[in-house]
Amino acid sequence: MVTPAETKLQFKQKLTGSASEMLKKLKELHNELKSMEQDTIDTNSFSAVKKELVDTAIVNHKDKGVRIYAACCIADLLRLYAPDAPYNKTNLKTIFRLFVNELRHIATPENTYYNQHFYLLESLSVVKSIVLITDLPNADEITTDLFRNIFDDVRPQQAKNVHICMSELLEHVIMETSSLPQEIVDIILSQFLHKHKLDNPAAYRLACDLGNHCADKLQRYVFQYFSDIISTAGSGELSAKELSDFKTVHQLVVELNRAAPVLLLNVVPQLEEELKLSDVNVRSLAVSSLGQMFAEKTSQLASQYESTWKAWLLRRNDKVPSVRIIWLESLVNLIKAQPSLAKDLNEGLAERFLDSEEKVRSVACRIIGELDYETSLHHVQKDTLVQVGHRCRDKKKSVIKEAITSLSVLFNQAYPEIENGTQASLSQFAWMPSAIFHALYVLDPEIQTYVENAVYTTILPPHGTVAARAQRLIVTFAMLDDKGRTGLLSIFRRGVDSRAAMNTIMRLLKMQADAAGKPEVEAIEKKLSDFFKVFSEQFPDPVKASQLLHKYAKVHDEKFRQSITDCMDSTLPVREIRKAGKETLSRLENIAPATVELFSVIIQRICLTVLNKEVVSELIRNLGGVTENRQESGELLRSISLVYPSIFEDHLGEMISLLRDREATGASDTLHTLAGFAKQFARSLPADSQSKEVIQSFLEAGTILQATHATIVLASIKDNEDMCQEIAQTAVDRLEDTSPHLLRDLTILSQLALYTPQVFETVSESVTKFVVKTLLMTNVPEEESMYDATVDWVEASELNEYTLSKIMGLKVLVNRAIILASDQVSAQEAARPLFKLLWTLITEDGELVKEKNSSNVLKSHLRLSAARFVVKLCNMRPVYERMVSVFDFCRLALIIQDPVFRVRHGLAKRIMKYIRKKELHARHLAVLFLAAHEPELEWKKIIRDFLAQTSRGQEGGNKLMHNELTLARLIHLLANHPDFATRLPEDDATGPHEAHSINDLNLSAKYIEFYLETMANSENISLIYYIAALLKTARFSNLHEPNENLYALSDLAQYLIQEKSRSHNWTLTSHPGQVVLPRELYSLTASDVSAEISKKSYLSAGWVYAREHRGKAERKPRPAQERKIGQAAKRRSRSASVSGDDEDVSEPGTPAPARATKRAKKARTERAPETPTRRMASRVAKAKATAYRDIDSSEGEEDEEDEILESDEDN
Repeated sequence: MVTPAETKLQFKQKLTGSASEMLKKLKELHNELKSMEQDTIDTNSFSAVKKELVDTAIVNHKDKGVRIYAACCIADLLRLYAPDAPYNKTNLKTIFRLFVNELRHIATPENTYYNQHFYLLESLSVVKSIVLITDLPNADEITTDLFRNIFDDVRPQQAKNVHICMSELLEHVIMETSSLPQEIVDIILSQFLHKHKLDNPAAYRLACDLGNHCADKLQRYVFQYFSDIISTAGSGELSAKELSDFKTVHQLVVELNRAAPVLLLNVVPQLEEELKLSDVNVRSLAVSSLGQMFAEKTSQLASQYESTWKAWLLRRNDKVPSVRIIWLESLVNLIKAQPSLAKDLNEGLAERFLDSEEKVRSVACRIIGELDYETSLHHVQKDTLVQVGHRCRDKKKSVIKEAITSLSVLFNQAYPEIENGTQASLSQFAWMPSAIFHALYVLDPEIQTYVENAVYTTILPPHGTVAARAQRLIVTFAMLDDKGRTGLLSIFRRGVDSRAAMNTIMRLLKMQADAAGKPEVEAIEKKLSDFFKVFSEQFPDPVKASQLLHKYAKVHDEKFRQSITDCMDSTLPVREIRKAGKETLSRLENIAPATVELFSVIIQRICLTVLNKEVVSELIRNLGGVTENRQESGELLRSISLVYPSIFEDHLGEMISLLRDREATGASDTLHTLAGFAKQFARSLPADSQSKEVIQSFLEAGTILQATHATIVLASIKDNEDMCQEIAQTAVDRLEDTSPHLLRDLTILSQLALYTPQVFETVSESVTKFVVKTLLMTNVPEEESMYDATVDWVEASELNEYTLSKIMGLKVLVNRAIILASDQVSAQEAARPLFKLLWTLITEDGELVKEKNSSNVLKSHLRLSAARFVVKLCNMRPVYERMVSVFDFCRLALIIQDPVFRVRHGLAKRIMKYIRKKELHARHLAVLFLAAHEPELEWKKIIRDFLAQTSRGQEGGNKLMHNELTLARLIHLLANHPDFATRLPEDDATGPHEAHSINDLNLSAKYIEFYLETMANSENISLIYYIAALLKTARFSNLHEPNENLYALSDLAQYLIQEKSRSHNWTLTSHPGQVVLPRELYSLTASDVSAEISKKSYLSAGWVYAREHRGKAERKPRPAQERKIGQAAKRRSRSASVSGDDEDVSEPGTPAPARATKRAKKARTERAPETPTRRMASRVAKAKATAYRDIDSSEGEEDEEDEILESDEDN
C-alpha cells in the first residue's frame, strides 16, 4: 500500500505589519488551513504560525477582522491537530477567551465578518473542539460566559443552522464536563420562565433542546436546584421574598414539564411532599403546579407518578377553601387534555358542588361554563352537570349566578346539535334551560335578573333570521318542564309589566314637563315619586333603584322618550329594537353613568327581542302548516296569550283566516289564543259577521275545548248579546240527561255565565233546575255501571261525558255565583242553595242520589269538585267566606285526609295556589297541617316545603301574626277531629280515668310537630308558646264544642314547643305584646275559671312518661297493637265502605278511631246542628287509588308555578 505524501503548509509569512497587512496574511493563512485535511498534513509545518496566532498582539488586536480571522485559523489548527491540542493550558485559556468573545458577534448578521463568525461557531461544534474548555483549570468563568453569551445572542430570525450549531456546541460542553457550574444551570433554567420565553423564543427553544438532549446529565443539577429551594418550605413560614422566589420556582417546574419533562424525574416526588405540608402557600403552589403539569396533552405524569396523582386528587378536600379553589381551577384544562382521567375528576368535582364554602361552590359552577361543547358532552358526566342545575337554587347568590351563566353557555354551545335532534346532546344538555328557570322560584329580584340576562343573551339570543329565532324559541319551549315553562312565561310577564311601567313613567314625565311652573306640578312629582317607589321593588336594591330613577328623571328628554318607546314597539324589526336599546344606554353612559346598571336591566326587560310581531307571525304560520313544529307552536301561542295577550292585536286577522280554513290544523290553539286575548282586550276583537260566524261554527262542529274558547270569544265581542242569547237558548232547549250534546251545552253555558251574565240570567232558572234536580240528584244506571266498582278514581281524560257533565253542571252554578259576588243580596240568594249542595256532597262522600247508586269514581270527583268550588268561591270574595261557618270549615278541612289520594291532593293544591297569591283567608292555611299523616311522602314533602316557604315569606314584625295564630286555628281543627275523642269514665273500668288515650295524643302530636317543623324558628317560638298557653285561658265560642279537648291540646302544644326549644337551644321568653285569638273560634273565660284550668294538666301521665322514655322504647320491638295509630282507618277502603257497616277491625287492646268516634258522638249529641253521615275513621288512612309517584310530577309543582305566574283557572 502506498502512503500519500504529507501536505505541508505553504504559508511562510510573518504575522506582523499594519492591521490591513495582518488581515491580508490571516485571510491567506485561513484559506489554506481550511482546505487541508487532517489525514494528509505535516503538523511540523504549523509550528511557526501556531505560535504566532496566540501572540497577545494578535489575540488582543484592536482590529476585529484580525481577531476573527486569527480565531478561525486557530479553530482550523485545533481541527487538524485533533484530538490533541497543539497548545498548553495557558494558551488554551487565552484561545477560548478569544473564541467566547468573537462568538458574541454571531448575533449581528449585518456585520462584515459574519461568515467568519459562523465558520468559527460551526467548526467548534462540528469538530467538538469546544470540549477542550472542560479540561482547563478554573474554566468555570469562561464556560459560564460562553453559555450566557450564546443565550443572549441567539435570535429567532437567525438561520436554522446557526441554532443547530449553538445547540450542539453547548451540548458538547454539558456532556463532557465533570461538574457544571450552578450559574450555568441557572442560565439554562431561566430561559423557561414565562417572561424570557416571550422575550426570546429562540433562547427558550435552545434551552428545550439542551434539556431533552442532555437530560441524563442535567437531571441531577435540576433536582439539586429545586431541592435547595423547596427544602426551605418545610423549615417554617416563608418571607415575602422567599415566597416570591418560591412562586418563580414552581412556574419554572411547570414550564420544564411542558418543554423537557425528563428533567423532572426526581422533582415530581418533591412536589408530592409539598402537598402534605402545613404551609398554605406551599400547598397552593404545589396544587396549582401539579394541576398544570397533569394537564399537558402529552403528559403521562398521572400514570408515571400514581401516588402523586392520588395525593393531588385528595387536595379537593383540603381544609383551606383557597386550596380547594385552586384544585378546581385546574380541572378545565385537565379534563380537556386528559379525558382518560375524567372519571376521577368528575367524582371530585361533583363533591365540590356541595362544599360548605360559598366561593368553592361558585368556582365549581364557573369552571363548568369554561368547558367546550365536545369536552362537556363526552368527558363530563351528566350527574355532574345536574349538580350545577341544583346550584341554580343555592342559598348564595354568587353560586346561583355562576351556575346560571355556565348552564346557559353550555346550552348555547349545544343548541345546533339539540335542534338537529342529536340524542346525546338532548340527553346531556336539553334539561338545562329548565334548571335555570327553576331559579326563579327562589323569588329574589337579583336572581331574576341573572335568569333574564341568560335568557335574553344566551338561551334566546337576538341573532339570526326571524325563522331561526322563532325556531329556537319553539325548540327551547318544547324542552322545558312545566316549572320551566312557567318560569319562561313569568319572564315574559315581567317584560309586559315593565313595559307598562315604563309607559306610565314616560307619561308622568311628560305631564311633569308640561306642568312646569304650574301649581299641579307638585302633585305630579309626588305621583311620579310614589310610582318610582313601587316600580323599584322589582329590583335587587329598591332604595338605590328609586334614587337612580329620580336621577334619570332629571335628564329625561324627548330623545330618551323616543328611543325607549322604540324598544317597546313590537312592530319594529329586532335590529331596530336593539339599536334603540343601545342608543339609550350609550346616551345614559355619557349623561348619567350611574343609571346605566339599572337601565341595562330595564332595557333588557322591555326590549321585544324574543317576542315581537315577526316571531308571532312565524308561530301562527306554523299553526296552519304541516311542519313538525305545529303542536309546539300552538302550545307556545296558548301560553303567550296568558301573559302577553296584547301582542296578538296585530295578528287577529291572521288567526281568523286560519280558522276559516277547515282543513287547516291548529284551530284549537288558535281559539285558545283568541280566548286569552278576548279576556283582556274584548273591544279589539273583530265584530264583523263573517268572523263571528266562523267562530260560532266551532260551537257545534268543534271539540268541547274548542267550543269553550269559541264561547269566550263570542261572549266577549262588543254588542254581541243577540247571538249569545240565541246560543244560550239553543243550549237550554236541548238540556236532557241523555242528550248527546249535554256536556257541550253545559260547557257553553258555564262560559256564558262568566262573560255574558246578563244573557245567562234569562235562562238561569231553567239551567239551575235542570242541573240540581235532573242532572245531580238522579243517575243514569247505564252510565254509572261503566266504572269498575273496586276503583275509586280515574283521571279526567278517562271519565265518560255523563260524569263530566255532572261536574260541569256544578261549575255552571259556581260561575253564576262568582259573577253575582259583587252584589251581596244577589250573592247570598244564589250561594245559599249552592253551598247547601256543596256541603251535602262533602258530607255524603260525594253522593246526592237518593238510591245511593253513584259509582265510587263519580263520588270521588264530585267530592273533590265540591271542596275545590268552596275554596274557589271564598277566593277574594268575603261575602262567600263569611257564609262558610266554623262547622262547615271543619268539614271542608277533613277532605285533606280523604282516602282517595287525588281528592286530598287536588284540594291541597288549590288551597296552596290561592294562599301563594294571597287571595284566601288566613284560616285556610291551618287545613294544610292535616297532611301531617299524609302517606305519600313525596306529596307531603311538597306541602312541607310550601308551608316552610310561607313561613319565611311572612315579613318580620307582621302585626297580623298569621303564621303564629295558625296554631290556634289548627288546635281548633284537631279538637274537633274525629280521631281525637274524649273518653268517658265508664270506658276506663280497669284503671284511672284519662280523657285522652296515648294513641290519640300521639296522633295529635304529629300534627303539632308538623306545624312546628315548618313554622317555628328562634324568633317566633316564644310567641307560638304564648299562643299555645293562652288557649287555656279561653273556651270555644261554640258551646257544643269540646273544651276539654282544647285544654289537652294546649298542654300538648306547650310540651312539644318546650321539647323543640330544648333540642334547638332556643330560649323561651315572655311575650311582651297582646294576642287576640280568632273571635269566631274562641272566647275568653272568667279569670278564676282560667286560673283553675291553667293549674290542671290535661295530658295523660302515661303519655308524658312514654314521651320522655321514647328513646328507650324505640330501641325495643313494639307490641303489634302499638305499631300503627288507627288500624281501622288503615284497613278501610272506599269500596268496602259502600255498605255503611262500622265493623270493628282493631286489634285487641287498641282503641280504634272508629269506636272512639262513636263514643264521642254519643257524648256530644248536642255538638252541632248537623251530624256528618260520612265515616270519619279513615282520616290518616293511605289511599288505595293512584299514588303520587305515579302521577305527572308537574301537577305537584303547579302551585309553586302560580307564585311566579298567575294563570286564569276560573274559566
